[in-house]
Amino acid sequence: MMNTVRSWRNKSSLQLRAGVKGFTLLETLITAGILMVTVVGLMELFAYCAQLSEMAGNLTSALSEAQDKMEEIRNHTYADIATDYVSGGSPGNTFNLTQLTGKGVIYVDASNTDLLKIEIDVSWRNNRTDRVVGEDLDLDGIIDTGEDVDSDGKLDSPVKLITYIAEK
Repeated sequence: MMNTVRSWRNKSSLQLRAGVKGFTLLETLITAGILMVTVVGLMELFAYCAQLSEMAGNLTSALSEAQDKMEEIRNHTYADIATDYVSGGSPGNTFNLTQLTGKGVIYVDASNTDLLKIEIDVSWRNNRTDRVVGEDLDLDGIIDTGEDVDSDGKLDSPVKLITYIAEK
């Protein structure tokens, strides 16, 4: 019994661990690398989701302001809409957004004397990305060179409201 204890004490710690199972340095480095790639991917996903959330909020704000302007137009008399909401009229065919940095443009088609087609397009600048949403790149409400991408003579935007107002 004494020889067993003495021989155990004389063995180095490396000899004692030779039979023990564990992780090697290579396995630990590979695991750490996989974990880092996963964490970086999740951080990028979080940042992208925050950007999408801001864009969705801005879209909602722009839509709300366009709806408010449409209600304002509906409350005008039919005879005054075609003259008040054109360029040079009062309040005019453009309006500034209050909740965002942007501009709305109003188009009135009075070609049918009994039915007015009202179209509102809103362009704005996203704060985080500094990107302009809509064709009005300088946010002035006027078609400038290079802004009318689809050549339809209007400043288009993802926020577009169209309604028809009939004479009563």
